[in-house]
Amino acid sequence: MNKIKLLIITLLLLLASCSVKTIKDHYILSYLPNPANSDKFVSSKIPFDYKVEVQNFEMNRIYDRNSIVIRQSLHQLTFDKKSEWALRPHKSIPELLVYHINSLNLFRECKTDFYTSSPDYYISGMISNLEIYKSDEATFAHVNVSMELRDKSRNVLVRHGINKKIELENSDISFFIKTVSDILKVETDSFLLKIVDFLKTHS
Repeated sequence: MNKIKLLIITLLLLLASCSVKTIKDHYILSYLPNPANSDKFVSSKIPFDYKVEVQNFEMNRIYDRNSIVIRQSLHQLTFDKKSEWALRPHKSIPELLVYHINSLNLFRECKTDFYTSSPDYYISGMISNLEIYKSDEATFAHVNVSMELRDKSRNVLVRHGINKKIELENSDISFFIKTVSDILKVETDSFLLKIVDFLKTHS
C-alpha cells in the first residue's frame, strides 16, 4: 500500500510540474520623435506632394522568431524563452517609420498599405542583426539595419545603414529594448534627412 501511495504522489507531483507554464515577458520597439529635431526638416517644399508606402522589412532568418536573441560569440547564440517580441521588429520598425514621418509632416500621405492607389515611393529595409551580445568583457546591444527609399520601379534612391554596438549598463531586457529604440530614433532622423535632401534636388 505504501508503495502505491508513493507512486501516486510521485505521479501527481510530476503532473503538477509539467502543468506549470513559464510566464513570458513581451516587448516592443517604441520611441517618440524629438520635437526639437523638427527644425531640421523645415522647408518650403515640405510636405512633399507624394504618397509613400513603408513596407515590412526583410529579416535575417536567425532573428525571424518571437524570442529575443542573445549571442555569446560569433558561433554561439541562444533564444530567450522568457522574453519575446510583442510585435516582431520587421513589422514594428516600419510602424515607427510611418509615425516618425507623419509626425514631421514630410509627405502628403504615408502609411504601410495603399489599397486603392499606387504610392510614388517605397521605403523598405533589412534587419541583419538585432541582438544582445554578451562577451566576457561587456554586454552590448547590437543593431545592424539598412533602410532604403525606392521609386516606382524599385530602384534605390537613398540608402542608410545602421551598424551600432552600444554597451549596456545592465543585462535587463527592458534596458536593451530602450537602447535599441533610442538607436533607431537617432538613425531614422538621419535617414529622413537624407530623403529630404534628395527630394529637394530631384522634385
